[in-house]
Amino acid sequence: MDVAIFGAGIAGLMSAISLRAHGHRCHIYERTNREHETGMGFILVPEGLELLRKFGVDVAGVPLHRYLCRSESGEILHEYAMPAGARSVRRADLVGAAMSALSLGETSSGETLSFEEELDHLEFDAGQRVVAALLKSGVRVKADLYVAADGSRSRARQALFPGWDARAAQVTEIVGLIRSDEAVQWAGQNFNKFHANGGGLALGIVPVTSQHVVWYMQFDIRRFPPPQDNAGARKGFASKLVGGWAYPISMLLDLTDFAGVHLWNPVDTDVVPSFHQGNLVLVGDAAHPLSPFTSQGVSSAIADAVALARFVDCPGTGLDEALAAYSAERHAQCQLYLAKGRELASDFLDPEGASSVLLPIAQ
Repeated sequence: MDVAIFGAGIAGLMSAISLRAHGHRCHIYERTNREHETGMGFILVPEGLELLRKFGVDVAGVPLHRYLCRSESGEILHEYAMPAGARSVRRADLVGAAMSALSLGETSSGETLSFEEELDHLEFDAGQRVVAALLKSGVRVKADLYVAADGSRSRARQALFPGWDARAAQVTEIVGLIRSDEAVQWAGQNFNKFHANGGGLALGIVPVTSQHVVWYMQFDIRRFPPPQDNAGARKGFASKLVGGWAYPISMLLDLTDFAGVHLWNPVDTDVVPSFHQGNLVLVGDAAHPLSPFTSQGVSSAIADAVALARFVDCPGTGLDEALAAYSAERHAQCQLYLAKGRELASDFLDPEGASSVLLPIAQ
């Protein structure tokens, strides 16, 4: 079966890896160029790591043992054990490992992945099946199965559910990555998160390699209107809000190149009624943009890709039946994550939130 995949993030790469393992011919179309890098790092739950290993995606990361919830002065308010086997991973390392597993390195012939090719729109027949995908370059793509892994603002999802409400979430994030032996040593193998005494503002620190930590600042946009999206404004905003908090926060900000910091605006949307229509299927954020509070976005994208391949190759099952079964299984799981994410966000926004913060992982 010929498969066209839109998006070369983790969802798209893992879709190609798992479908190709079942003998399907996959081609990925990615809107950015080969050198473009988005995202900094994330936490992978054990289930996601197990699926990666099953398909030969080998990424080291950092084992995480404890979650330490701290006040802005550094006092430990709560301490929880992380799920056994959880790891933090630098995004570039996971993408590189997935590329390697898919045999997409510097010597790639380009037959499996095309960069700077963005989905523009889909052509449907009278039965609402996709007959072709039109790229912005003018290329017309024909396949047996179309996999939309094109992110939280997916064009494919918009085509299936025009007008579906995907409002901006009330909590936005500024995310940075720094290289610092001192910060890595301080963090150890723990996930630390500092919370403002009045709620609605926090800064998390996660080691992602033996030399790097990711830090991210979450804030209530109603109380703290986001800065302009430029380096100076982002630095001034972060310094004003958390620069006076406990060690090592000021050090992290001083070491950060704010030109490379990412201002992330998550969406808050209900799970769409179905993750497929005809021969078009949604995976990852295109299917279910999850709250960053769940720490399940990447692991869920991996689970989507693997489940998709499993159902597509279920003996005696046609494509329509397979995609319906995939949609039902993953839809039910993501509904649970959505509910947990909203609970965690509500807790975070509570003015008394610093004294009642839950483990920020949906399980």
